[in-house]
Amino acid sequence: MRGDIPEGPTELILLPSLRAQRGPNGGLILTRKYMEGAAEYARHWPGPVTSLVRLDDHATTDMDHVEYMPGEGETPLELRPEDGEALARRLSDAAVVIPFLARTEGPMLDVCTRIGVPVVFVTEYSPRTERQILAAEQVDPLRRMRRKLWLWRTENIRRKMLGRAAGLQCSGTPTLENYRGLCEDTLLFFDNRVRAAEVISEQALSDKVARLRRGDPLRLVFGGRMVSMKGVLELPRIGAELKRMGVPFIFDIYGSGPLQEELQRRIAAEGLQDSMTLRGVLDFQTGWVPYLREEPDIFVCCHTQGDPSSTYPEVMSCGVPIAGYGNDAFRGIVEASGSGWQVPMFDAPALAKTIAGLHQDREQIATAARRAREFAQKHVFEVTFAARTSHFIRCSRLPAMLKSLHA
Repeated sequence: MRGDIPEGPTELILLPSLRAQRGPNGGLILTRKYMEGAAEYARHWPGPVTSLVRLDDHATTDMDHVEYMPGEGETPLELRPEDGEALARRLSDAAVVIPFLARTEGPMLDVCTRIGVPVVFVTEYSPRTERQILAAEQVDPLRRMRRKLWLWRTENIRRKMLGRAAGLQCSGTPTLENYRGLCEDTLLFFDNRVRAAEVISEQALSDKVARLRRGDPLRLVFGGRMVSMKGVLELPRIGAELKRMGVPFIFDIYGSGPLQEELQRRIAAEGLQDSMTLRGVLDFQTGWVPYLREEPDIFVCCHTQGDPSSTYPEVMSCGVPIAGYGNDAFRGIVEASGSGWQVPMFDAPALAKTIAGLHQDREQIATAARRAREFAQKHVFEVTFAARTSHFIRCSRLPAMLKSLHA
């Protein structure tokens, strides 16, 4: 489509929920993951792609922050105008605007409706997932009650906003199930940063399966932010149950975050230092993905809510099936892929029992690893972002402009 660009509004404008910080050199700090996604849109979109970001003094708990100076990123970064009229002027030349589905975007939706610019929302968290995240936080009862009321009102607002949107993209199945039928054009996707060339090869997977069949101690892994919503403090409970059942295992834990010290303390309290080790943070492309392809047999995932984490398809692309708590997002992945094992939420003994059974029947792991790879191949980074960009194009002003061009 790039060879047939019409005159008129052709800009794709992204309004990320992720906020930037001002860097020590005066640039904008965002995650590499976000910027690579924006660059991938630009490879398929027939015009400029620009991110309008808001500033925040506090960095996120993500592990891939990079400072981008003007002109350094593959796609431009600008500060988002806060004044309504200034925002209207900036968005007037957009072919489509892509915000996160949030009640705070209501005024922006009003602006776009007034100036005739279509909006495609992106959503990740269902109301149930938001309540689960709230439940995992340490807040006083009165504040929790107020937050629950705020979430209820927020959901009513969001559902009304979707009736005015040109499109909706749902990351994972929970929000698709929640918002099905509310928007004219809805797309399901599974977020993933593993590229086709990085998916485990057939030979490498065969080598892993052969090692698996030798009966060595199971190689378990977890990777991610060490925060309550990721369920990291459940991991020592599982390790302790496996030890009690006499299951031989090596459990490597990657990542960082505010619960890191508490996690280490609980591992020591359970006497698991010889089998569970905190390994720090690996670079995604050069460390994490190669490690997943070569080492672990099972990814243990105790996410306590239905966050549609990119972790799911990413580890699956490396031939690593997942055993975890059956939150809404993981349940959707298991059902869609035919790979993985889920147990009730917070049931560490049940998850340990499942892993113990897999230790005895390793052909189950081998079969799940192959199914995981097959599923992930259909949802690699390039395929996912090409499909998402095609959806943006379909919902934008471009089709009408092209039709007018060829009339």
